[in-house]
Amino acid sequence: MFTFLALLLLFILLGVSLGILTGLIPGLHVNTVAILLLTATPALLALLTPLSSLGVDPLLIPVLVAATVVAVSITHTFLDFIPSTYLGAPEEETALSVLPAHSLLLEGKGYRAVYLSALGSMGAIFFSVALLLPYRFLFGSPGNLYYVLKENLGMVVLSVAILLIITERSRVPYPLPWDREVKERTFSRTLGVLTALSLFLLSGAFGYAIFRLPSSSPLSLPSSVLFPALSGLFGVSTLLESIRSNPTIPPQSENPGEVQWGRTAVSQFSGGLAGSIVGFLPGMSSGVATVLAMLFRKDSDREQTIVTLSAINTANSMFVLAALFLILRPRSGAAIVVNNLVTVEHWDGVLPPGTMSYLMISAVISSSLAYFLTLFIGKRAARYVSRVDYGKLVLSIIVFIVIMVILFNGATGLLILAVGTAIGLLPIRLGVRRSHLMGVIMLPVLLYIW
Repeated sequence: MFTFLALLLLFILLGVSLGILTGLIPGLHVNTVAILLLTATPALLALLTPLSSLGVDPLLIPVLVAATVVAVSITHTFLDFIPSTYLGAPEEETALSVLPAHSLLLEGKGYRAVYLSALGSMGAIFFSVALLLPYRFLFGSPGNLYYVLKENLGMVVLSVAILLIITERSRVPYPLPWDREVKERTFSRTLGVLTALSLFLLSGAFGYAIFRLPSSSPLSLPSSVLFPALSGLFGVSTLLESIRSNPTIPPQSENPGEVQWGRTAVSQFSGGLAGSIVGFLPGMSSGVATVLAMLFRKDSDREQTIVTLSAINTANSMFVLAALFLILRPRSGAAIVVNNLVTVEHWDGVLPPGTMSYLMISAVISSSLAYFLTLFIGKRAARYVSRVDYGKLVLSIIVFIVIMVILFNGATGLLILAVGTAIGLLPIRLGVRRSHLMGVIMLPVLLYIW
């Protein structure tokens, strides 16, 4: 057993290293990496077969690979905030934080944004561990909340969509902003809500269409239409807007500043709670959970938005693993890999199954390491970001994303990326929340249910 535990720690460290890589590469989603690992699983298991000669139970060897996948997933949720802050290159999960993080960057407080994000993610781990046992009885027997939600999933998703739209607070000008000949405009919140509805339906129609398009990689890599779609909606569109605005990045302070611990703890808990619930529901992203968490709080300033979002992302990654053992349903790319690697035992007692315990250990250790690594790398990035040509850097990231789309999705992916980018520019220019673009997933889910 000692040999296995030593190997478990070694594989967790390997996962943390891979998570650093995936987190720092703009546009590289952890689910893409998970699918690649799934493709390579037979070769990995064959490579690790000699470990049985060291006294390791052959049935536990897949657990080592699964622990690596978990470590990658958790570490990624910490590190991916660094490119979102310094480069404005978000994934869907970090898209809603780009504006507050980027505004701090333009004030020379980019490292503070990274620090707050790390606090949010680390706090979510503590709250997630505390919530595991209560959730066992709430979502499993005797509470069986999951089955109640499952039977009414359509109404749940529809209610969330309606709530997102009607709580749009932006006042959209009429005539619209690009009509430059108009000198006086009328700002209407009703028009803001109608704009939100239009964007939700437009992105939903886009999602409905892309799920019916054939997509394959010219290199036979695992292909998902969501990769170019989300890269366009939330990534390239934001980057293009960054180039258009051509911001000047001031020297960055390496002092994170003071933290209001009371408000931060509330953000950590509310984010962890929202992320944990979303982890059990299909078609519900952490981006949607962020908006919901902020809607039910009076405190919605930019710093607490960052803390809440980061807590949601990390808690969501934690609870999709718990959901795998509680409801036997994989809710993420990482969970799908774990489900294919190990025998998933249903958690129906007080203590979790052995395999789940090992994966939770991986999550806790990797998050602890990722916290300090995020602060270390974030502080050093703060030293150099003001010294580079920001426009050229952002352009190079766009080129990188385009190349990735070609490799994973071919010509179809480029078409999806282009259309997604065009749609993604609309909420930026109209001044409404980009979370309405989550219709790309939510509307197809609704149509599938009904």
